[in-house]
Amino acid sequence: MITLKKVMDQINIQCDVIPMGEDLTVLLYGGDRPHIGSTVLSIPRASLTGEGLSATSSVLNCLGHKDDELARIFAEKIAVRFNHTTVCICGIHVDGLSGDGIKAIYDGCLLLLDEMLAIIGNENLLISSQK
Repeated sequence: MITLKKVMDQINIQCDVIPMGEDLTVLLYGGDRPHIGSTVLSIPRASLTGEGLSATSSVLNCLGHKDDELARIFAEKIAVRFNHTTVCICGIHVDGLSGDGIKAIYDGCLLLLDEMLAIIGNENLLISSQK
């Protein structure tokens, strides 16, 4: 398992990546009340353009949650980069968060994703690197 923790606009965010055989589970959570807000399953596939990989994703949201926006980005980028089925479960909640605070968390999570992609690439997490 890989764990990264970041503080964004005084809000603690954590990302865990857990290998499960040839698949990856990503947990992205934090704030005042970490929770399960959204779950995204991304399955890599050949791009419809005929070049490279893309992903087909399915989304499950808890009522009223918008965590799927980050969960989709994390699941799809990791699935496509490593050609492995990936699930991202995301739940970040901060009471009374401003629009600027939401943007700070969103932007910070994208930086966290870039760091995680580099770490996964350097670790031997997966049983097989080919599907």
